[in-house]
Amino acid sequence: MRTNRNSPLRHLKLFSLLSVSSLGLFAAGCSSGNNVGHSVQTINFDNPGTQTVGAPLTISATANSGLTVSFTSATPSDCTVSGTTVTFGAAGTCTINASVTGNSTYAAASQVAQSFTVNPAIGPTTTIYIAGYAITSASAGNADDTLAEVWQLASGSPTATATALSMTSGMTSAQANAIAVSGSDVYVAGYEENSTSRAAVYWLNNGAATTLPSGMTISQANAIAVSGSNVYVAGYEGNSAGSNNAVLWVDGTATMLSPPSGMAYSDANAIAVSGSSVYVAGYAWNNNSDHSAVLWVNGAATLLPMPSGLTGDYYAYGIAVSGGNVYVSGHADSSANLDSAISWVNNGAATILPIPPNDTVGNYDAVGITVSGSDVYVAGGGTNGATGVGNAAYWVNGTPTTFPMPSNINMTTASSSAVGIAVSGSDVYAVGDLLAATTGVGQTAAYWVNGGEATLLPMPSGTAESYATGITVATQ
Repeated sequence: MRTNRNSPLRHLKLFSLLSVSSLGLFAAGCSSGNNVGHSVQTINFDNPGTQTVGAPLTISATANSGLTVSFTSATPSDCTVSGTTVTFGAAGTCTINASVTGNSTYAAASQVAQSFTVNPAIGPTTTIYIAGYAITSASAGNADDTLAEVWQLASGSPTATATALSMTSGMTSAQANAIAVSGSDVYVAGYEENSTSRAAVYWLNNGAATTLPSGMTISQANAIAVSGSNVYVAGYEGNSAGSNNAVLWVDGTATMLSPPSGMAYSDANAIAVSGSSVYVAGYAWNNNSDHSAVLWVNGAATLLPMPSGLTGDYYAYGIAVSGGNVYVSGHADSSANLDSAISWVNNGAATILPIPPNDTVGNYDAVGITVSGSDVYVAGGGTNGATGVGNAAYWVNGTPTTFPMPSNINMTTASSSAVGIAVSGSDVYAVGDLLAATTGVGQTAAYWVNGGEATLLPMPSGTAESYATGITVATQ
């Protein structure tokens, strides 16, 4: 008998075939990899940011299904995973994969991977000290006040600890600008202030502040060095009109550093001591506000030469002495309103430090400087000419590199700067701060190790922003 294509018998046969096929699909389920008729499942796994060898990391991720997310390491030589705990075995890049299997309702999710930098551990005989300050949060009732801070990083304790330095009674704000170590003693220089005055101070071993004498209503300590039993502090004293005089305090006794001939005012930013000689770097200006970089050697001032081909103001911010040579770092403001990072050696002609290779327009400053063996390290930063974003940078023997931001921060909206640099053995440490407002991270003190990604320093309790101003390394 010939069956009509629209007959009930044909429909019954088709229904039977489809039913058998569908039952087979449903029996297989989503967990078998069959996604027909099942809900899409996704994973939310945030990048944890830069980590450090020796500091285990607890990770978490969620699936829209509510099912448990499992983790595996794609880089077992650098990191391993047990449950939700990541252990770092070596510095480098760690990649973690997050996965979720399917069930009778949800299809298996697409795997999500996050990669991030792992910094080396602090050396077994090394301790890193970082000076800076934090701004109290509005909820604390003192939104405009600052707290002087010291962060410490030590071997075996890869997470930095923050300590707020005490303030003298009657003072409402404090800022730490520089730090030095001698033996087991840690010295920090900065200032305290209230609504009517500002006083240069230094702290020893996180104790009470020692006020440095000044005959002016404003004084500030910007640099500190220790040699033998002597404590050297450099800074300035002045008044609200900006009539400043550079000052050197030696064991609490103040000596004014006279500006070079033709200059009326001055400020001291950095200090180094070698043998019986004291070197201070800063700048001076005249009544027309023309600023020039200055080097004082045992109190005698010398104008450092302006970089060839540049005009405008120029300043000195860092100093280091090694092997009888004096190295100074700073920057020049050109008439085109673009800064140029510069350095000097032994009062010689200024060298313009090149801009990093990922930039096209020079607008960089050099701040901190240190020397290790025959290598000269300079830390600073500038503004990318194409993006307008601030970039922390460093130079090694004049070769520039940009410090990378943490993996979990949007590079297109973040900015950073570096202000200090130190070397311990083969490791190079730099400090500064970064801003990534779109991710909820305000201005935050940070450090870099060997040119790797930035690691945020912990925000002190009750504060909203933080800044690093100086760094020193102690090797036992």
